[in-house]
Amino acid sequence: MKARQRLNSSNSGNAMPKGLVLFLALTFFSHPALATIKAGVSVSDLTNPYFISMVRSIRDEMHHVFGLDAKLLVRSSAYDIPRQIRQLEEFAAEDVDVIFLVASDEHKIGPAVKSITRNGTPIVAIDVRARHASATVTTDNYQAGSIACLGLADALGGTGNALIINGPQVSSVIERVEGCIDVLSAYPNISLIDKSLNGTASFEGGLESMAYALQAFDDIDGIFAINDRTALGAEQAISQAGSSALIMSVDGSPAARDALLEKRSAWLGTATQFPDTMSREAVGLAKQLLNGHTPENLNILIPTKLMTTENAASFTQW
Repeated sequence: MKARQRLNSSNSGNAMPKGLVLFLALTFFSHPALATIKAGVSVSDLTNPYFISMVRSIRDEMHHVFGLDAKLLVRSSAYDIPRQIRQLEEFAAEDVDVIFLVASDEHKIGPAVKSITRNGTPIVAIDVRARHASATVTTDNYQAGSIACLGLADALGGTGNALIINGPQVSSVIERVEGCIDVLSAYPNISLIDKSLNGTASFEGGLESMAYALQAFDDIDGIFAINDRTALGAEQAISQAGSSALIMSVDGSPAARDALLEKRSAWLGTATQFPDTMSREAVGLAKQLLNGHTPENLNILIPTKLMTTENAASFTQW
């Protein structure tokens, strides 16, 4: 039985006095370790350090907020909607108290989310929006794309050929690309030569997309990659081809930070995400929802900052 439902149970035939019920309720919520909280977590890719860091920080914050007995069931969707729907159904069958969800598709996951939340289990969308989620915590992805491409335009001196290596069409990626395009459109001498290549948010996808682009286009001056793994793959293709193209990205991953600290020639910077902050906010929302409260802000945006060769040392590694 779910921990949040235990307060509603009573001895058959003998109702507890109201004062005792209130005392027990206050005691439970002041000392949540008295009842074990169980959460389900479905992220996109557990080979990605970003999601590894996110899961670790959710676990740590769950232990801090709900006690060391709090349990976490962790799954990876691999951007596969049917697989993620099955994971949500498995969480519901396991009678979890709350679900943290990195949606593989904001809209297609909606019916499953609606069904589960309607049955009383809150779902906190994290990193990516999900229809019908109880609450949402994401990076300000539009801002991330904007500041990255503003830095790219500045490095190009406002002129040249720019390429966007896109990715899975989840809300975070869509918003990053929108922010980038809006910034680049203000520079009439920058030509956006392609925005449709899908680097699959992976090293291999970035390598393949960049290798194709170097063959398809005569001159590429700057690249915006939707995440650091894509950018690292693109960097390898650039190096192999002897290109002088420059890269901006999003994530602030340890690998990108190392590239910037080493001043590797292709790297300009990366708009950082803060998975620890995101996880703390998500668990805080979960606590309020489990306590029967409606959070004042149901859609939290985490601001991003641009990490460059000049300031990379000042950023804490995930």
